[in-house]
Amino acid sequence: MSRVGEASGGVAARVQQARAQEVRPPPPPPAPGVRNTSDTFERAPAAHRGSPALGTPTPVATPTPVGTTGTPVAATDTVATYQSGPPQRPNIQHDNGFLQNPNDPNDPNPIPTESPGLADYAALAEWEVKQRGARALQGVPGVPHNNIPDGLDAYDHFLHGGGEDSHFSYERFVATDPSGQAVLTNSTRDTQQGAEAYYNQLVANDPSLAGKPVTFQITGSQIGVGSSEQFPYPETENWQKAIGGHSTWNSATVTVYPPEQPGGKPRFEMDMTLHAEDRYNFNPGQADIATGAPDADNGRFERTGLGHQYTNYSQLQRHVTWTQGSPENAVSRPMGGR
Repeated sequence: MSRVGEASGGVAARVQQARAQEVRPPPPPPAPGVRNTSDTFERAPAAHRGSPALGTPTPVATPTPVGTTGTPVAATDTVATYQSGPPQRPNIQHDNGFLQNPNDPNDPNPIPTESPGLADYAALAEWEVKQRGARALQGVPGVPHNNIPDGLDAYDHFLHGGGEDSHFSYERFVATDPSGQAVLTNSTRDTQQGAEAYYNQLVANDPSLAGKPVTFQITGSQIGVGSSEQFPYPETENWQKAIGGHSTWNSATVTVYPPEQPGGKPRFEMDMTLHAEDRYNFNPGQADIATGAPDADNGRFERTGLGHQYTNYSQLQRHVTWTQGSPENAVSRPMGGR
């Protein structure tokens, strides 16, 4: 997908539309380089969330592993489809930008490059100067494009990375782009709903499980980020240039504890991993959102091997707790360090 200037409509066909729209949460105030200490849906006082505050002692009983790997989860209110078992990457297909087979838009193999000419080397030198100039302007008040560090890093890898995979920070995307916060909140909610659906499925097959602490794993299908209310295209120029429309999928280990009081509801604890990936390249017919520069300017570098498309990866992890039937009142916190 195009990074420097992928139009938001360019990924619409690949985005799985939500079956139940959710209101996007208010974003945290963006502050480049400042770590976000909590997700939006973590902030309500514990007494109002309908689930235990963090630090509640874990029941002594050891949870029983349940479920059979590969069992489909019968959920009707999720965007992704889930199955039981350990993390399993879905079959995510990436385009090849200016190296896409013109006769087959689904061909995963890029077409061969061609030899560059003098004009190509001159154009490369011009874009190298633009790159260095943009670096020098980062953080300078009042000048355009002064807050695109991740976008510049991604472009630098396009020119100098030789096509090797790269990794970016989804934590930074969540902390500094309103769309990132919406993606995290709605991805978490989707996986919570999948977890509840699978637990209900297990108890329906074996009612005795309702009185025991149990644990299981689930893994989800691809979710396209780019053109839906739940999973919107990046809002900031920085992340439009760095990742643009991209793909995510979630996996989780879920532990369910039975009610502590008669008539109560089970308590869920979920260690969730959001997996993200994106093909950084340029696409024919598209242009940069912020500057209007046509993708063809850089697409020529793909054709001549002076620049190389590559795949960007990232992961984000959260520990989420809630009571059955109230996923919207979850307590969520990062797992490990940022």
